[in-house]
Amino acid sequence: MLNIKEYEQSEMILYTMDELVPEDSIFRKIDACIDFTFIYDEVKDLYCCTNGRPSIDPVVLFKLVFIEALEGLKSMRKTCEKIKVDAEYRWFLGIPFGKSTPHYSTFSQNYIRRYAGTEVFENIFVKIVEQAMKYGLVKGETFFTDSTHKKANANKNKYHGEIVQEVKKRREWLEKEINEERVKQGKKEFEYKEEIEEKEIKVSETDEESGYYHRDNKEKGFMYLDHRTVDSKCNIIVDCYITKGNVHDSVPYISRLEYIKRKYGFDIKEVGIDSGYDTIDIKKYLHDNNIYGVIAYRRYGKAETTVRKSRFKYIKESDCYVCPETGAILEYTGRIDRNGYKYYASKENCENCPEKEGCCNKKEYRSITRHICEELNEEMRERRLSERGKELYKQRKEKIERSFADSKQNHGYRYAMYKGIEKNQNYTWLICAAQNMKNIAQKLTKVWS
Repeated sequence: MLNIKEYEQSEMILYTMDELVPEDSIFRKIDACIDFTFIYDEVKDLYCCTNGRPSIDPVVLFKLVFIEALEGLKSMRKTCEKIKVDAEYRWFLGIPFGKSTPHYSTFSQNYIRRYAGTEVFENIFVKIVEQAMKYGLVKGETFFTDSTHKKANANKNKYHGEIVQEVKKRREWLEKEINEERVKQGKKEFEYKEEIEEKEIKVSETDEESGYYHRDNKEKGFMYLDHRTVDSKCNIIVDCYITKGNVHDSVPYISRLEYIKRKYGFDIKEVGIDSGYDTIDIKKYLHDNNIYGVIAYRRYGKAETTVRKSRFKYIKESDCYVCPETGAILEYTGRIDRNGYKYYASKENCENCPEKEGCCNKKEYRSITRHICEELNEEMRERRLSERGKELYKQRKEKIERSFADSKQNHGYRYAMYKGIEKNQNYTWLICAAQNMKNIAQKLTKVWS
C-alpha cells in the first residue's frame, strides 16, 4: 500500500544546543582542545573601554573565519548564511537559536577599521602553534619547506608590461673568498660593485600585487605563493609566508628559517627541501648553522661531451683532477673567474688520448671547472645519497605535500579570495591556524580515546 508522508514543519521540539551537536563533531573536539581566551589579550588595545556601543565578541569574530576555513566555504557571506541554520556552528560560536547571528560584513568592517595593519593575525597563528607545543605535538628539530600557488582573482590575459630595476644581490662572503684566492695566485683582486638588472614583467590590471607565475608543466597566470614550513612530528604548520607568484622559492628561505628560530626558539637540526632551493647561499647557511640539509637532485642539461665531468676524480690533497681514460693529471691552472670557478687542464696529456674528440668537444684540450665552494655541493650530495637523507626526503610528500593537499582540498586554498599581499597574508595566518587546530584536535582526541 502506498503511503504518503505528511510533513509537519510546525512541530515544537525541546532540545539544548549541546544535544544537537554530534559527539564526534570537529568543532566539539576543537573547543575541548583549544583555548581561545588569548584573543582577548591580543585585541584589547584595539578597543575603547570607556565609550561606544558594545562590540561583538572578538573571539566570535575570529571563529567566523575559522569556520569558513575549516569547512572550505567560499565566502564570509555564505558562512554567515549557514550559521543561521547550523547547530554546530551556533554551538561553536556560543549563539543559541533564539539570538541573531553576525552580518556577513561584520568581520570585513572590523578588519578595515580595527585589525588591518596590526600583528593580531600573526599572533593568533603563533599562539595556536605554541598550544601545539605545550601538547607535545611539535618536536622543533626537523622541518620541511616548500611553496604552493594560490590563484589570484585576476584575469591572466589582462595585464600590461612594466620595466623594473632590481639590484643584483651580492655575495660578499663569496667575493672575499674569490679575491683571497686571486691574491694567493699573485693576481689582482676583482672589483665588485652593485649591479642593476632591468627586466620586463607582467603586471595585472586587476590585482597589481599578484605576480605572474610560470613554471614548466604547471598552470600559468597571476598567483600568490605560500612559502610554508611544517614540523616533522605531527605536521603542524610553523610558518606560512605569502609573496608574489613570480618570487623564486629560494629567495625567502633563509630569512624564514631565522624567523622560525627567533619566534619559537627552535634548535633546527634537519631540513628537507626540493631542488628549487639548490643555491650556494642556502647550502652555506645550512653548513654554517650545523643543519643537516637534504636537497633534491636538480637535473641539468645534457653534457656536450662523451666523458662526463663526474668521471674525473678530484684529489683534494694536490688540488687536481685525474683523467678516467689515461690517468693523466689535470692541474689547477691558477685561473679563477668572477663567479668563483677554478679551471683545471692539461694540454700535453690530451694530445694522444683516444677519447679526445668526444671528450674535448672539438677543442684542443679538456678543461674542468670546479667552484671554490664545491665542497658544499659535495657535502649536500653525500647527505642526499645517505640512508638518513633518503628517509628524510621521502617524508616530504607525507608532510609538506600532504599539508598543501589538505589546504586545497578541504580548506578552500586553491584561490586567493582577497587582493593584495597584506590581506592575503593575514587571512593565510588564520587559515593555517584553523588547519593546525583541526590537526591538534584530531591528534589529541585519538590519544584521549
